[in-house]
Amino acid sequence: MKFKFVKNLIGAVAPTIGTALAGPMGNMAANMVADALGCEPTPKKIEQAVQQATPEQLAELKKIDTDFEIKMKELDVDLYALETKDIQDARGKFSKDWTTRIMGIATLGGFMGYIFLVTLQPPEQNSEALINLVLGYLGGLASAVISFYFGASNGGSKD
Repeated sequence: MKFKFVKNLIGAVAPTIGTALAGPMGNMAANMVADALGCEPTPKKIEQAVQQATPEQLAELKKIDTDFEIKMKELDVDLYALETKDIQDARGKFSKDWTTRIMGIATLGGFMGYIFLVTLQPPEQNSEALINLVLGYLGGLASAVISFYFGASNGGSKD
């Protein structure tokens, strides 16, 4: 089953289960979420149930998340390592490819060039909304390029 889309939705309430949904433990996590929300363990049904969830159901999801995290530690399963395995593989395969390098350099060059051009123009000629939109988009692309080549922080602490 494909739970990658629902991963972010669930991850906002239950980060450990959200991480598990996209990995090899996805079916187990989906069954736990479906039980808590009273729906079928399919991506579409879970998405609908989360969007219509009551505060009690969201609290139950948080409780299940804590229980799931404890269970994974007991089984010595590192969900974040499983999640990043795929990313590491892609980095190893494509980091030396010239297409990726050229796209990365073009993205970073475009980001820095745009910042340079916006800085040189007089303020009254700039549309603030457009500048923010383009900077946000280019900043996200630049962040992805940097993360691809140099790694990204998970934000979680390793025990």
